[in-house]
Amino acid sequence: MKNKIIKCEFTSEWSDGSIVTTNCEYDSKTGYVNPEVSKGIVPIGLLLKEYITLENGDVLNVCQDCHEYVIKSVVGDLNDLSYGEYDQCSNNCELEND
Repeated sequence: MKNKIIKCEFTSEWSDGSIVTTNCEYDSKTGYVNPEVSKGIVPIGLLLKEYITLENGDVLNVCQDCHEYVIKSVVGDLNDLSYGEYDQCSNNCELEND
């Protein structure tokens, strides 16, 4: 199956109140996000969250570890401890689940 590149917006929210939004390309097969670099706002503070917004309004959270892939919901065993639904990086980064 060929990768489908979708144009969307990438947004990062910062502890100083800054919200930076840039154009982005999202690979719907792999979950990879490729945002443009912001040329305006330079946030001062801690990164709170990152997400992409698709043309249909759907919002997908971006991994807070690698900052390059979206988070997906997975059903199965979590670290062989429990079975259920949990969030996982599309690139299989280790995430702490809330």
